[in-house]
Amino acid sequence: MLTFAVAVSPFYAFEQSDTFGRLVVLVLFLCSIIAWSIIIEKWLALRRVRRQLHRFLSEFSAAPSPLDVFAGLDSFDGPVRNIAHEALVAVARLEEMSPATLVRDWYAGSFRSRLSEQDLDHVRALVERAVDTEVARLEQGLGLLGSIVSASPFLGLLGTVWGVMIAFCGMAAHGKADIDAIAPGVSGALLTTVVGLLVAIPALIGFNVLSGVVRQLTVKLDNFADTFLSLLKSRLSNMDIRAD
Repeated sequence: MLTFAVAVSPFYAFEQSDTFGRLVVLVLFLCSIIAWSIIIEKWLALRRVRRQLHRFLSEFSAAPSPLDVFAGLDSFDGPVRNIAHEALVAVARLEEMSPATLVRDWYAGSFRSRLSEQDLDHVRALVERAVDTEVARLEQGLGLLGSIVSASPFLGLLGTVWGVMIAFCGMAAHGKADIDAIAPGVSGALLTTVVGLLVAIPALIGFNVLSGVVRQLTVKLDNFADTFLSLLKSRLSNMDIRAD
């Protein structure tokens, strides 16, 4: 019974593989480690970003003015903080003052905007660029994970085809069809397909889940940027923004 269990185990099939088949299995094992590392690291990072974004948007929606969020930026982290900071820097630069001075004057009630419609369009372009940059950071690693999903089954198939070819070449060299002679080689060849699928299936599930989370975060970041810019334009318009 023990002999049979050993004979049908993956370790037996690995031992019956040739050098190329073993190399394919090892490469697939490395791909599995990379895939799981990306999935775990990315899931933790996206969960942290989602919490930060929820907290920031809650305070933003409760703020009486879009400029009020600038005062507490240091207490936040993550993509939405970077986007808001980019907007603050852009507005301050166009107003020819430092970001700290802009926030101080705003709370002191002495801030008077001199921005034109063209200046606000420039701020919008910078904020949209910041959104694109943050989305690209959120997507880091997904490309490699997608490549593992696509390549793993084909690597497994390559190892299987190679192993079967070698097994039949050996049978042809002996001049007879002996199942006992080719069965170990075929089992080693089929192992690569099994390993390839075991790598690809979890990686595919992880890729789809992570991509869905990134899409949700992207929508929220885009909505925040549009809402913030609209409120900023409306607020500054009430300060008699001059038109070009």
